[in-house]
Amino acid sequence: MALQIFLLISSLGIMIWACDSAINNAVMLGKKFGISDLFIGIFVIGIGTSLPEFAATIQAIQIGAPGIVAGNLVGSNIANILLVGGVMLLPISSYKIENKNKVSLHYFIFISMVFSIALFINIKLSYFTIPIIIIILGIFLYLELKKKSEKKENYEDKNSNNSLLIIKIIISFLILYFSSKYFIGYARNISTYFGIVDTIVGVSIVALGTSLPEVITTIIAIYKKKNNLALGNIIGSCVANITVISLIAIILGGSINFYELLDNFNKVVFILTALIFYAIMIGKFANKITAIVFLLLYLIYILTLYM
Repeated sequence: MALQIFLLISSLGIMIWACDSAINNAVMLGKKFGISDLFIGIFVIGIGTSLPEFAATIQAIQIGAPGIVAGNLVGSNIANILLVGGVMLLPISSYKIENKNKVSLHYFIFISMVFSIALFINIKLSYFTIPIIIIILGIFLYLELKKKSEKKENYEDKNSNNSLLIIKIIISFLILYFSSKYFIGYARNISTYFGIVDTIVGVSIVALGTSLPEVITTIIAIYKKKNNLALGNIIGSCVANITVISLIAIILGGSINFYELLDNFNKVVFILTALIFYAIMIGKFANKITAIVFLLLYLIYILTLYM
Protein backbone atom coordinates (compact mmCIF):
# COMPACT_ATOMS: atom_id res chain seq x y z
CA MET A 1 0.00 0.00 0.00
CA ALA A 2 2.88 2.36 0.74
CA LEU A 3 4.15 1.80 -2.80
CA GLN A 4 0.71 2.55 -4.24
CA ILE A 5 0.57 5.84 -2.34
CA PHE A 6 4.10 6.74 -3.49
CA LEU A 7 3.20 6.02 -7.12
CA LEU A 8 -0.01 8.03 -6.74
CA ILE A 9 1.92 11.07 -5.51
CA SER A 10 4.60 10.60 -8.19
CA SER A 11 2.03 10.56 -10.98
CA LEU A 12 0.55 13.77 -9.60
CA GLY A 13 4.00 15.37 -9.60
CA ILE A 14 4.47 14.49 -13.26
CA MET A 15 1.03 15.92 -14.06
CA ILE A 16 1.95 19.22 -12.42
CA TRP A 17 5.24 19.45 -14.32
CA ALA A 18 3.53 18.76 -17.63
CA CYS A 19 0.89 21.37 -16.86
CA ASP A 20 3.52 24.01 -16.12
CA SER A 21 5.23 23.31 -19.44
CA ALA A 22 1.94 23.43 -21.35
CA ILE A 23 0.82 26.78 -20.00
CA ASN A 24 4.15 28.52 -20.59
CA ASN A 25 4.22 27.48 -24.24
CA ALA A 26 0.50 28.06 -24.79
CA VAL A 27 0.67 31.62 -23.48
CA MET A 28 3.63 32.36 -25.72
CA LEU A 29 1.88 30.88 -28.75
CA GLY A 30 -1.30 32.81 -28.02
CA LYS A 31 0.55 36.10 -27.84
CA LYS A 32 2.25 35.47 -31.18
CA PHE A 33 -1.09 34.91 -32.90
CA GLY A 34 -2.92 37.70 -31.07
CA ILE A 35 -5.33 35.31 -29.34
CA SER A 36 -7.03 36.61 -26.20
CA ASP A 37 -6.05 35.20 -22.80
CA LEU A 38 -9.61 34.04 -22.16
CA PHE A 39 -9.66 32.09 -25.43
CA ILE A 40 -6.31 30.48 -24.59
CA GLY A 41 -7.62 29.66 -21.14
CA ILE A 42 -10.79 28.05 -22.47
CA PHE A 43 -9.65 26.13 -25.53
CA VAL A 44 -5.97 25.44 -24.93
CA ILE A 45 -5.35 25.41 -21.19
CA GLY A 46 -8.88 24.56 -20.08
CA ILE A 47 -9.30 21.60 -22.41
CA GLY A 48 -5.65 20.58 -22.08
CA THR A 49 -5.75 20.46 -18.29
CA SER A 50 -8.98 18.46 -18.55
CA LEU A 51 -7.07 15.60 -20.19
CA PRO A 52 -6.66 13.90 -16.79
CA GLU A 53 -10.45 13.89 -16.44
CA PHE A 54 -10.76 12.44 -19.95
CA ALA A 55 -8.15 9.79 -19.18
CA ALA A 56 -9.86 8.97 -15.89
CA THR A 57 -13.14 8.54 -17.76
CA ILE A 58 -11.63 6.16 -20.31
CA GLN A 59 -9.88 4.15 -17.63
CA ALA A 60 -13.00 4.00 -15.45
CA ILE A 61 -15.11 2.70 -18.35
CA GLN A 62 -12.49 0.08 -19.18
CA ILE A 63 -12.50 -1.26 -15.64
CA GLY A 64 -16.31 -1.15 -15.49
CA ALA A 65 -16.72 1.67 -12.98
CA PRO A 66 -19.34 4.13 -14.35
CA GLY A 67 -19.70 5.58 -10.85
CA ILE A 68 -16.20 7.00 -11.15
CA VAL A 69 -17.13 8.56 -14.51
CA ALA A 70 -20.15 10.35 -13.08
CA GLY A 71 -18.41 11.26 -9.85
CA ASN A 72 -15.34 12.52 -11.68
CA LEU A 73 -17.40 14.81 -13.94
CA VAL A 74 -19.44 16.36 -11.15
CA GLY A 75 -16.62 16.36 -8.62
CA SER A 76 -14.16 17.96 -11.05
CA ASN A 77 -16.55 20.81 -11.82
CA ILE A 78 -17.16 21.39 -8.11
CA ALA A 79 -13.38 21.40 -7.58
CA ASN A 80 -12.85 23.74 -10.54
CA ILE A 81 -15.27 26.28 -9.10
CA LEU A 82 -14.63 26.09 -5.36
CA LEU A 83 -10.98 24.99 -5.23
CA VAL A 84 -9.56 26.46 -8.44
CA GLY A 85 -11.86 29.50 -8.22
CA GLY A 86 -10.76 30.07 -4.64
CA VAL A 87 -7.10 29.84 -5.59
CA MET A 88 -7.71 32.26 -8.48
CA LEU A 89 -9.39 34.93 -6.34
CA LEU A 90 -7.24 34.61 -3.20
CA PRO A 91 -4.47 37.02 -4.32
CA ILE A 92 -6.90 39.41 -6.08
CA SER A 93 -8.47 42.29 -4.13
CA SER A 94 -11.31 42.55 -6.64
CA TYR A 95 -11.95 40.88 -10.00
CA LYS A 96 -14.23 42.50 -12.56
CA ILE A 97 -15.04 40.53 -15.67
CA GLU A 98 -14.89 42.45 -18.94
CA ASN A 99 -18.14 42.90 -20.88
CA LYS A 100 -16.74 41.05 -23.93
CA ASN A 101 -16.03 38.01 -21.75
CA LYS A 102 -19.47 37.83 -20.12
CA VAL A 103 -20.82 35.77 -23.02
CA SER A 104 -18.46 32.97 -22.01
CA LEU A 105 -19.83 33.05 -18.49
CA HIS A 106 -23.42 33.11 -19.77
CA TYR A 107 -22.81 30.04 -21.90
CA PHE A 108 -21.07 28.26 -19.03
CA ILE A 109 -24.18 28.55 -16.85
CA PHE A 110 -26.40 27.57 -19.79
CA ILE A 111 -24.46 24.34 -20.34
CA SER A 112 -24.49 23.63 -16.60
CA MET A 113 -28.27 24.06 -16.48
CA VAL A 114 -28.79 21.82 -19.51
CA PHE A 115 -26.61 19.11 -17.96
CA SER A 116 -28.61 19.38 -14.73
CA ILE A 117 -31.57 17.93 -16.61
CA ALA A 118 -29.62 14.67 -16.90
CA LEU A 119 -28.88 14.83 -13.17
CA PHE A 120 -32.40 15.35 -11.88
CA ILE A 121 -34.47 13.50 -14.48
CA ASN A 122 -34.14 9.74 -14.97
CA ILE A 123 -32.94 9.75 -18.57
CA LYS A 124 -30.20 7.69 -20.18
CA LEU A 125 -27.71 9.54 -22.39
CA SER A 126 -27.06 7.40 -25.48
CA TYR A 127 -25.90 7.71 -29.08
CA PHE A 128 -28.99 9.81 -29.86
CA THR A 129 -27.71 12.60 -27.59
CA ILE A 130 -24.28 12.82 -29.23
CA PRO A 131 -25.41 15.31 -31.95
CA ILE A 132 -26.97 17.55 -29.27
CA ILE A 133 -23.76 17.62 -27.23
CA ILE A 134 -21.67 18.35 -30.32
CA ILE A 135 -23.99 21.21 -31.34
CA ILE A 136 -23.83 22.73 -27.83
CA LEU A 137 -20.02 22.54 -27.89
CA GLY A 138 -19.90 23.91 -31.45
CA ILE A 139 -21.98 26.96 -30.54
CA PHE A 140 -19.64 27.66 -27.65
CA LEU A 141 -16.64 27.51 -29.97
CA TYR A 142 -18.35 29.78 -32.50
CA LEU A 143 -19.17 32.43 -29.88
CA GLU A 144 -15.58 32.46 -28.66
CA LEU A 145 -14.11 32.71 -32.18
CA LYS A 146 -16.30 35.73 -32.90
CA LYS A 147 -14.52 37.76 -30.25
CA LYS A 148 -11.98 40.34 -31.33
CA SER A 149 -8.38 39.18 -31.19
CA GLU A 150 -5.73 41.04 -29.26
CA LYS A 151 -2.62 42.73 -30.61
CA LYS A 152 0.06 40.32 -31.76
CA GLU A 153 3.48 40.34 -30.13
CA ASN A 154 6.74 39.55 -31.86
CA TYR A 155 9.36 37.24 -30.42
CA GLU A 156 12.92 36.97 -31.63
CA ASP A 157 13.81 34.01 -29.44
CA LYS A 158 14.36 30.98 -31.66
CA ASN A 159 12.85 28.80 -28.94
CA SER A 160 9.49 30.44 -29.60
CA ASN A 161 9.23 28.97 -33.11
CA ASN A 162 5.55 28.23 -33.78
CA SER A 163 6.02 24.58 -34.69
CA LEU A 164 8.30 23.99 -31.73
CA LEU A 165 5.81 25.58 -29.35
CA ILE A 166 2.97 23.43 -30.68
CA ILE A 167 5.09 20.28 -30.35
CA LYS A 168 5.98 21.19 -26.77
CA ILE A 169 2.31 21.76 -25.92
CA ILE A 170 1.27 18.43 -27.46
CA ILE A 171 4.06 16.54 -25.67
CA SER A 172 3.14 18.20 -22.36
CA PHE A 173 -0.51 17.22 -22.77
CA LEU A 174 0.42 13.65 -23.74
CA ILE A 175 2.52 13.33 -20.59
CA LEU A 176 -0.39 14.81 -18.66
CA TYR A 177 -2.74 12.25 -20.19
CA PHE A 178 -0.66 9.16 -19.45
CA SER A 179 0.36 10.24 -15.94
CA SER A 180 -3.32 10.80 -15.12
CA LYS A 181 -4.15 7.36 -16.49
CA TYR A 182 -1.80 5.80 -13.98
CA PHE A 183 -3.14 8.07 -11.27
CA ILE A 184 -6.69 6.75 -11.63
CA GLY A 185 -5.43 3.16 -11.38
CA TYR A 186 -3.52 3.84 -8.17
CA ALA A 187 -6.44 5.82 -6.71
CA ARG A 188 -8.84 2.93 -7.34
CA ASN A 189 -6.43 0.41 -5.80
CA ILE A 190 -6.13 2.51 -2.65
CA SER A 191 -9.88 3.10 -2.43
CA THR A 192 -10.59 -0.62 -2.85
CA TYR A 193 -8.16 -1.38 -0.03
CA PHE A 194 -10.07 0.97 2.30
CA GLY A 195 -13.50 -0.13 1.04
CA ILE A 196 -14.55 3.21 -0.47
CA VAL A 197 -17.29 3.06 -3.12
CA ASP A 198 -16.57 4.16 -6.71
CA THR A 199 -18.78 7.26 -6.76
CA ILE A 200 -17.16 8.70 -3.62
CA VAL A 201 -13.75 7.96 -5.13
CA GLY A 202 -14.80 9.83 -8.27
CA VAL A 203 -16.09 13.00 -6.62
CA SER A 204 -13.23 13.24 -4.13
CA ILE A 205 -9.89 11.50 -4.76
CA VAL A 206 -10.06 11.34 -8.56
CA ALA A 207 -11.76 14.72 -9.01
CA LEU A 208 -9.34 16.45 -6.65
CA GLY A 209 -6.30 14.80 -8.19
CA THR A 210 -7.26 15.45 -11.79
CA SER A 211 -8.12 19.06 -10.90
CA LEU A 212 -4.60 19.76 -9.63
CA PRO A 213 -3.40 20.76 -13.14
CA GLU A 214 -6.11 23.45 -13.14
CA VAL A 215 -4.95 24.60 -9.70
CA ILE A 216 -1.32 24.84 -10.79
CA THR A 217 -2.31 26.54 -14.04
CA THR A 218 -4.35 29.09 -12.13
CA ILE A 219 -1.51 29.85 -9.72
CA ILE A 220 0.88 30.36 -12.64
CA ALA A 221 -1.64 32.53 -14.51
CA ILE A 222 -2.31 34.77 -11.50
CA TYR A 223 1.43 35.06 -10.81
CA LYS A 224 1.90 36.27 -14.38
CA LYS A 225 -1.07 38.65 -13.96
CA LYS A 226 -3.12 36.71 -16.51
CA ASN A 227 -6.45 36.85 -14.68
CA ASN A 228 -8.52 36.28 -17.83
CA LEU A 229 -6.49 33.16 -18.62
CA ALA A 230 -7.26 31.83 -15.14
CA LEU A 231 -10.99 32.49 -15.60
CA GLY A 232 -10.88 30.89 -19.05
CA ASN A 233 -9.22 27.84 -17.53
CA ILE A 234 -12.12 27.37 -15.09
CA ILE A 235 -14.83 27.94 -17.71
CA GLY A 236 -13.08 25.81 -20.33
CA SER A 237 -12.45 22.94 -17.93
CA CYS A 238 -16.05 22.89 -16.70
CA VAL A 239 -17.50 22.99 -20.21
CA ALA A 240 -15.04 20.34 -21.42
CA ASN A 241 -15.90 18.08 -18.49
CA ILE A 242 -19.63 18.25 -19.15
CA THR A 243 -19.47 17.79 -22.92
CA VAL A 244 -16.37 15.71 -23.64
CA ILE A 245 -16.63 13.35 -20.66
CA SER A 246 -20.27 12.71 -21.55
CA LEU A 247 -19.27 12.01 -25.16
CA ILE A 248 -16.50 9.62 -24.10
CA ALA A 249 -18.84 7.79 -21.73
CA ILE A 250 -21.48 7.38 -24.44
CA ILE A 251 -19.10 6.38 -27.24
CA LEU A 252 -17.13 3.84 -25.19
CA GLY A 253 -19.88 2.65 -22.88
CA GLY A 254 -22.91 2.90 -25.17
CA SER A 255 -24.85 4.99 -22.65
CA ILE A 256 -24.70 6.53 -19.19
CA ASN A 257 -27.34 7.48 -16.64
CA PHE A 258 -26.08 10.23 -14.32
CA TYR A 259 -29.40 10.28 -12.45
CA GLU A 260 -28.90 6.72 -11.19
CA LEU A 261 -25.16 6.98 -10.57
CA LEU A 262 -25.11 10.11 -8.40
CA ASP A 263 -26.74 10.84 -5.05
CA ASN A 264 -28.88 13.94 -4.48
CA PHE A 265 -26.23 15.63 -2.34
CA ASN A 266 -23.66 15.78 -5.15
CA LYS A 267 -26.31 16.77 -7.70
CA VAL A 268 -27.38 19.74 -5.57
CA VAL A 269 -23.80 20.81 -4.81
CA PHE A 270 -22.98 20.71 -8.53
CA ILE A 271 -25.81 23.03 -9.55
CA LEU A 272 -25.40 25.36 -6.55
CA THR A 273 -21.69 25.89 -7.12
CA ALA A 274 -22.29 26.72 -10.78
CA LEU A 275 -25.03 29.22 -9.91
CA ILE A 276 -23.02 30.83 -7.10
CA PHE A 277 -19.91 31.17 -9.27
CA TYR A 278 -21.95 32.74 -12.07
CA ALA A 279 -23.74 35.17 -9.73
CA ILE A 280 -20.52 36.24 -8.04
CA MET A 281 -18.64 36.85 -11.28
CA ILE A 282 -21.51 38.69 -12.97
CA GLY A 283 -22.41 40.61 -9.80
CA LYS A 284 -18.78 41.70 -9.34
CA PHE A 285 -18.50 40.20 -5.85
CA ALA A 286 -15.29 38.29 -6.64
CA ASN A 287 -12.59 39.13 -4.08
CA LYS A 288 -10.40 37.70 -1.32
CA ILE A 289 -13.36 37.09 0.98
CA THR A 290 -15.10 35.12 -1.76
CA ALA A 291 -11.93 33.10 -2.24
CA ILE A 292 -11.74 32.15 1.43
CA VAL A 293 -15.43 31.17 1.44
CA PHE A 294 -14.94 29.02 -1.68
CA LEU A 295 -11.96 27.19 -0.18
CA LEU A 296 -13.76 26.60 3.13
CA LEU A 297 -16.83 25.30 1.30
CA TYR A 298 -14.68 22.88 -0.67
CA LEU A 299 -13.04 21.61 2.51
CA ILE A 300 -16.47 21.12 4.11
CA TYR A 301 -17.69 19.35 0.96
CA ILE A 302 -14.79 16.86 1.00
CA LEU A 303 -15.15 16.21 4.72
CA THR A 304 -18.89 15.67 4.34
CA LEU A 305 -18.30 12.93 1.76
CA TYR A 306 -16.43 10.82 4.30
CA MET A 307 -18.58 11.48 7.35
